[in-house]
Amino acid sequence: MAGGNLSPRQRMIGMMYLVLTALLALNVSKEIINAFVTVNDSLEASNKNTTSRNERVYADFNKAMQNDAAKVGPFNEKAQKVKKFSTEMVAYIEQLKTDITVKVEGLEKGAKVPAAKDIARKDDYDVPTNYLCGDKADGRGFKATDLKVKIDEFKKNVIGSLSPADQAAFKARLDQVLNTKDPAPADVRDNKATWEMANFYHNPVVATIALLTKFQADVRNVESEVINHLYTAIDAGSFKFDNLEARVIAPTSYVLNGQQYKADIFLAAFSSTSNPTITVGGSTIPVENGMGKYTVTASGVGEKKWGGVLRVKDPATNQDKEYPFEATYITAPPASIVSADKMNVLYIGVPNPMSISVPGIPDNNVTVSVTGGGVTLKKDGNSKYTATATTQGDANFNVTAQMDGKGVGMGTVKYRVKRIPDPVASIMNSKGGGISKSALANAPSVNAILEGFDFDAKFKVTKFEVMVLRKGKDAIMCKPATSNLLTPEMKSAISGSGAGGKVIFENIKAQGPDGTTRSLGSLTFTLQ
Repeated sequence: MAGGNLSPRQRMIGMMYLVLTALLALNVSKEIINAFVTVNDSLEASNKNTTSRNERVYADFNKAMQNDAAKVGPFNEKAQKVKKFSTEMVAYIEQLKTDITVKVEGLEKGAKVPAAKDIARKDDYDVPTNYLCGDKADGRGFKATDLKVKIDEFKKNVIGSLSPADQAAFKARLDQVLNTKDPAPADVRDNKATWEMANFYHNPVVATIALLTKFQADVRNVESEVINHLYTAIDAGSFKFDNLEARVIAPTSYVLNGQQYKADIFLAAFSSTSNPTITVGGSTIPVENGMGKYTVTASGVGEKKWGGVLRVKDPATNQDKEYPFEATYITAPPASIVSADKMNVLYIGVPNPMSISVPGIPDNNVTVSVTGGGVTLKKDGNSKYTATATTQGDANFNVTAQMDGKGVGMGTVKYRVKRIPDPVASIMNSKGGGISKSALANAPSVNAILEGFDFDAKFKVTKFEVMVLRKGKDAIMCKPATSNLLTPEMKSAISGSGAGGKVIFENIKAQGPDGTTRSLGSLTFTLQ
């Protein structure tokens, strides 16, 4: 048993849950809530299949007991203990799921408990959070802590039922699959510094139930690995190889909804005293207990193919026999997806920068189409786009990923298309008030400024009028300016006014990058 790597099944389940958890931040909450229901249903179906496979192994134990009870008995006894511990752990988690559903739905005692898909308040996160984490900052001392204690007890019981040699092989594996450690300081997000908070704080009820179902899947898979190891160990000594293991080879360890998961399962045997020679990419890799240890730092995004050759001595000829092999894995960039639900906005007349990607899918296998809002989309680089809109309304971004030679829809995100807000008028960064006569008369221009708008959008004043109110004299109404510059008549009228006179800029018009003309407020200055 190698304890250093998660099985493809565990990686698949973990990645699916993490992707959906990250997507909860997007403006597709209803779809993601429903996706958690789908994931939970799939996990429950997978758990039934795993349980059925485990039952077949126990049946094989019974047949083997009938053939040779003395030889099989010690292994069967250990397998039955593992079965008992696993069944109790799964039942405990199932009761947690039931209790949470009852509390969320406010059910009376004895009422029928709905399945996850039938829960009315699927997005409720207060009840599961309070039930599992309470009101303490660290979330400890409540049901999540009880679950953590149960998991640790389950791991201890399983390890304790095995021989010393198997204990060494499985302990690291169990600690990895059923990890109950608090997050490392570098991994803490949103002050969720404990296992309880990191797993259960502020999650919708369907996400919480899906996670609990995943824990059940982890327990059943641990059970499967241990009992399969025990069963194959019965006759391990009958082969000239002194170690046997169940192995799974999958073309990819990362699959999404709509994509088929395929794997080859086989029994691997090796000799701990005669290691093979294994080369990958022309370089020899370390071999321990008959198994090559290949490590590579992931880079880029998408599917990565690799392979090599295994060479082992043929006992009959004493010559090397070569066994080529190949495998694939998926790399995805570390990322958090954060979106304000009410801020999905595109503006008319300015380039709107966007990032669009599908975790685990190469950028060249992702396509985006847009309907509504008169939006056109231009790709600028890896996952980077610029959207240009022309019409107010809604724009729907439809994302498709190419997987296994076919397009799989990855969801739709709606954006509102709005016009740029109105600017405000100003002269020398002032919107009115006291000003010296000479400064105002020599002002370079009347400007239109967008306040609090982050896009690089420019409005230009195209027309305005000036009225000068002089103390004890008639008001002067100057001819309108047809640009953003003060006319000589306006400057003369301002220069000829005394202190205390008022200058009013009104009927100010400005044209924006979207081609619209806006009417701006007036400006009133008092000459000093």
